[in-house]
Amino acid sequence: MTLRRLMILLAVSLGLGGSAAFAATLNVGSWHMWSGSQTLTKGTCTLSGTASTTDTYVDEHLPTSSFGGGTTLTVGPKTNQRTWAFVRFNLSSCSIPGTGGADSATLSLRITTAPTSSQTIDVAPVLTTWDGASTWNAAQALSYGASFASIVTGTTSNVTKSVTVTADVDALIRNGSAGFGWRLSEAASNVNVSTIFGSAENATAANQPQLVINYEK
Repeated sequence: MTLRRLMILLAVSLGLGGSAAFAATLNVGSWHMWSGSQTLTKGTCTLSGTASTTDTYVDEHLPTSSFGGGTTLTVGPKTNQRTWAFVRFNLSSCSIPGTGGADSATLSLRITTAPTSSQTIDVAPVLTTWDGASTWNAAQALSYGASFASIVTGTTSNVTKSVTVTADVDALIRNGSAGFGWRLSEAASNVNVSTIFGSAENATAANQPQLVINYEK
């Protein structure tokens, strides 16, 4: 009888100890989950206009001319007359610390004048510095990453096209890389058409390039 009681008491003690350990583990895990969710700050930053945007286009037919002050950006594939557009944004007004990161980032461009036949425009990161005074000749000396997205223009004017640029923007936030924006271009061909986008200098705000960043810090 004494032995039976001892066995029962031992079983009960082990059961209570296991429950207590499980409860303690659960409480610690729950506290960590709650604490993390409370300290995470999320926000959205929208950039557009000349205060936060630098853009231009370059023209192979006019290799020493610059067009940084224009209200439009032209992209065309015509051999010996190609045009490339460039756009980048200054993220300083977003106040995202280097310890933060981009959950998503979307670049939007407004086609103000569509081509007569639909075109596919490649979007590639620019890896070296440029500015609004850059020319076609200067653009040939820049370094570019691989194209990571395309814009299919269609033939309808006054439409907005968007591409995801999260990886580039996240890298810019975290370590300052990918800070030179993007190039829009087409491979050389005998197609004599152009796609015209609104620039940061366009008087209509809806026509200006826009970068929307959803971030956490």
